[in-house]
Amino acid sequence: MNLQETGTVLDVLETAYPRMFSGPGTVDREKALGLWAKMFEDDRVDLVAAAVKSYIATDVKGFPPHIGAIKNAMHQLSSAGGLDAAQAWELLREAASRSGYGAREEYDRLPPEVQEMTSPGQLFEYSQMDADVFASVIGSNFQKAYRVRQESRRRDALLPPEVKQVIAGVAARAALESGR
Repeated sequence: MNLQETGTVLDVLETAYPRMFSGPGTVDREKALGLWAKMFEDDRVDLVAAAVKSYIATDVKGFPPHIGAIKNAMHQLSSAGGLDAAQAWELLREAASRSGYGAREEYDRLPPEVQEMTSPGQLFEYSQMDADVFASVIGSNFQKAYRVRQESRRRDALLPPEVKQVIAGVAARAALESGR
């Protein structure tokens, strides 16, 4: 989103929240424009605008949103229809039940977010387990791990690009240092 588009989004917010840039303790509009433009520079204006409208439509407190609230609304809008932990578990359970033969094929049919939580070999092992142990112990552990992974993804998606670059640089340096 560019500076002009950001200005349009802030105009919408200012219309919905007339005291956003006036009164005690408020931020200067030009400073806010610069910050919002920087924080949303890699985001599509249509998604940001939809998130702003969603926020305004569901706001019951009457306070203007902060950047994190809009980023969160964007994430919710863009991930609508994603799998929750129970749905992911059901897909894994069904694949495991058919993995006595052809575990690789069953693995390949799983959505990527479920694939990263297992492997073809693990699917085969699951197919050989006691059904009660698989349904209770493995099911509980899988769903908990899946929720943690999804929350981590959500937090990562909300980070600004320059923060992601810093994190990637730190991780790369740590990998180099651990390889010495």
